[in-house]
Amino acid sequence: MLPRRFFKHRSIRRQLVVGVALVHAVLMTIFVGDLFVQQRQYLHQRHLQSATSLVQGIARHATGDLMSGDVVALQEIISGFIDYPDMRYAAILDIDGKVLAHTQVEHVGQMMSDPITQAMLKGPHVGRALVDDQDALDVATPIVWEGHLLGWVRFAAGWEGISGQLRQVAREGLLYGIGAIAVGVLLAMVMARRTTHRLYDLLQVAEATKAGRRDLRGEADSVNEVGRLAASFNAMLDVLSEREKALQQANHELEDRVEQRTAALAESEATQRAILEQANDAFVSTDVDGRVVTWNRMAETIFGWRSDEALGRRLVELIVPVEARTTHEGRLAHYLAGGDGAAPHRRTELRACRRDGSEFPIELSMRVRLTTTGESFFDGFARDITERKALQQQLEEQAQQDSLTGLPNRRALMKMLPSAMARAQRSQQAMAVLFLDLDGFKGINDSHGHDAGDKVLRDFADRLRTQMRSVDTVARLAGDEFVVIAEGLSHPNDATTVAEKIMQSATTPFDLAGGVRACLSSSIGIRSWAPGETSGASDLLTQADDAMYQAKHRGKGRFVYWRPAVLTGWQVPGGAGASSATVSASREATPVLPELALQ
Repeated sequence: MLPRRFFKHRSIRRQLVVGVALVHAVLMTIFVGDLFVQQRQYLHQRHLQSATSLVQGIARHATGDLMSGDVVALQEIISGFIDYPDMRYAAILDIDGKVLAHTQVEHVGQMMSDPITQAMLKGPHVGRALVDDQDALDVATPIVWEGHLLGWVRFAAGWEGISGQLRQVAREGLLYGIGAIAVGVLLAMVMARRTTHRLYDLLQVAEATKAGRRDLRGEADSVNEVGRLAASFNAMLDVLSEREKALQQANHELEDRVEQRTAALAESEATQRAILEQANDAFVSTDVDGRVVTWNRMAETIFGWRSDEALGRRLVELIVPVEARTTHEGRLAHYLAGGDGAAPHRRTELRACRRDGSEFPIELSMRVRLTTTGESFFDGFARDITERKALQQQLEEQAQQDSLTGLPNRRALMKMLPSAMARAQRSQQAMAVLFLDLDGFKGINDSHGHDAGDKVLRDFADRLRTQMRSVDTVARLAGDEFVVIAEGLSHPNDATTVAEKIMQSATTPFDLAGGVRACLSSSIGIRSWAPGETSGASDLLTQADDAMYQAKHRGKGRFVYWRPAVLTGWQVPGGAGASSATVSASREATPVLPELALQ
């Protein structure tokens, strides 16, 4: 509104000056903005290439030292880049994520277990940018010797240097743009004065014509635009009377067109009624009292009421379930009273009922139609979405099932675990989460292929299904990791029986193709939970995972209970399920447990 009012009350000269100045300003803004974007992209790409070349160079220099286990040499290589501009850190990791060398020496020997590092370790063995956003750049490249992965090089840097260069570009571009705009304004002032000189002469002719004089004419020619305008103005005075006659003729033609339009409108209404009658959706229209005034053929098919039965009756009595009628009536009354309820002009899903009383889901699109006489009608299109809802339910179930074993997957587990905790709280019975994986499973994949590994996972899943109690839940997270939710325990430590059954099942040989049999074991972490605890489902799963890694650390083929300060574990020798040893360790103070210290 402000630019329009400005031009409306200003002379053409000023409008020309301001217009040209605005054009210059817009063009220079676009130019400077594009320059800034191009420079930012160039600096970003150069920074990324420099970081990539750096980690590749470190990888080449560190290959020999990494193969020989010379950690001191690796640290010397990393220390040589401490003064690299904008660097956050540089590190050399082994294949498990353990820090072998780091620009911050206190991190050496720790495990990097953050999600970005885990994705790098599990992903393809190629160099790539792990983080590339406005806060930081984090790149990594593998250290490979003759096709074997030896470790990783990580490098992270900030954008402070690039930001300074971009600010300098912005300042210079702004100064350049201001100068260009100033020159453009001066040129516009000169052009505006030369352009509007003859317009002021023509304005005098217009004022004379307004006063009733018809003898004054402007200086016309066929080249200059203002001269051509003056010629047109002169001709306008000559044909003014002819225009008046033409206007009268146009009025007669307009009356004829109005009559034709009225007839066409009546025909259009008939066509609309025919289209609604053949529509694939049910169309229902009611008055403000909720009584049906339109009920098409598809409405008869979906709801079971014939048109002659539905017309004049209240819609709530025909299709709204009994338990929802009071709510429906209240919303309609609230809307008619001027409230914001009842929600016309919207699409929603709700329950409807047929003539026989059976309920089914529909998708309803509503709008309020106001006629020229001031009457209001509620128009709605309804569609039976029973099949769509069934398909959504089927897809939801498939999304929560592991495709290989048929067990619930991680997504389903994270829904089941809070429910199990709620049941335990209500029944005042303990429960436990058992996090387990198969020891030696990687060797199956490496020696016999992934098909053999998949068969082992399916067989193990079948064993868990058959051996667990009906109240227990078995799920597969990923790879060879499984979780068992044991409910209805008299005491939190009663999960020992469940763990022994699992380990016994894992030690039973697995039959592979060609008569080969594989002997494995299982490491299990147990997080028992008693009613009244405040830990959440994610905490239970994480703590059970921690305990499982402790079971592996202590020799595999055993289970470990998680405790707030102490982890206790037993081993079942030979798969017999008998307890053999008890080992205790502090999760926070023991230096030999780096995988817990960094969690």
